[in-house]
Order: sequence, then structure tokens, then C-alpha cells
Amino acid sequence: MQENNSGDSTRRDVLKRIGAVGVTGLGGAALTSGTAAAKPSVDWEPAHSSNYTAADRGAGYIDWVVIHTVQGSASSAVNWFQDPDADVSAHYTVAQDGYKYQSVSDINIAWHAGGSNYNTYSVGIEHGGYVSGTYEDAQYRASAKLTSWLCDQYGVPKQHPSSVPYDAANPANGGVIAHSQVPESTHTDPGSNWDWGYYMDLVRSY
Repeated sequence: MQENNSGDSTRRDVLKRIGAVGVTGLGGAALTSGTAAAKPSVDWEPAHSSNYTAADRGAGYIDWVVIHTVQGSASSAVNWFQDPDADVSAHYTVAQDGYKYQSVSDINIAWHAGGSNYNTYSVGIEHGGYVSGTYEDAQYRASAKLTSWLCDQYGVPKQHPSSVPYDAANPANGGVIAHSQVPESTHTDPGSNWDWGYYMDLVRSY
């Protein structure tokens, strides 16, 4: 369960908002040329309530975006999140053609990053396909636009750090990382076929 320490939450929120100056307003809405950027369209397909933790997260608690690969189709992942016995979920899933689903509200804690506390401090994005396969340009672009919006909305740095701390709860760190980078993870996704240079260039371009 998410720790509820109001003093710590306030400190984190202030630090994150200071760090996000220039990309977000104090209200937390992303700014583009003086107007709030619209969230990319998604198909809301809610996960079963037994597959995530209800919370009330804002910018003070979201420091990371974690990139995953389904090892199957996007629709199969979304359907699995709706199974009450799945014990897993992600906030978003992006199909190979760029179609986007949302299964868990950003304020809640999806179960996507394994046993570490990265679940608590991250948003998870699944991608239809296989680690051994290739990723379509439409998928890169749709995912990058969503990630860019999430970074702007929550003050997450638009960077792909080569290493991450064991403890996800440090607001001085943050960025867009692979599932394989999460401490204690046994997963390899999104794998060597994921083009991080191209992806992060797209994230920063939106």
C-alpha cells in the first residue's frame, strides 16, 4: 500500500513542480505555447479492481515511465488485465498500429514493474509484439506522444538513464526506462530491438 506521509508528499510535490518549470503549470497541466496540451486519445478498457492498487497519486509520486513488451498482442494484454485472477496490469497498452488503450488511471498503482517500489512511483506502458520481433513506426510515435504527455504532466525528465537507483522514491532521479532496468526484475523487455535513441528523440519532439 502507498505510504501516506503528508509532509513527505508535500515536499515531493514541491520538488517535482519546481523541476517541471517550463513544461507544466502549478496546476499540473502540461503547457504548450500557453495552452494546456491535450492528452492523446485512448480507449478506456479498465482492468479488474483486483489487479491494481487504488491510490491518489499526482506529480509528487510519479517519477518514472516504464516501457514493456507484451509478448503477444495489445488486445490480449488488455483482456488479461480484466481477468480477476491475473494479478497484473499496466496503465497503458500501445498496439503495433498505434492504437492506445488505458486500463488503470494514472492516480492508481498498476502492477507492472515486479516486486520493487517502482510500481508506486511509475506509469507502465505495454507494447503489443515480441522482444524478438521489430517495433512499428506507428507504435513508436503513438507511444512517444503519450510518454511525452505523461512527462509534461507529471514532471518526469525526458531522459533514458543508463542505470536506476534501487529505491524509486527519489524525486531527484527519474526518466523513461525499460522493464529490464527495474531492480529485481527478471524480464528482458523491451529488448535490444527497441530503438531507444529514436524513441527518446520522438518523446522530446512532442
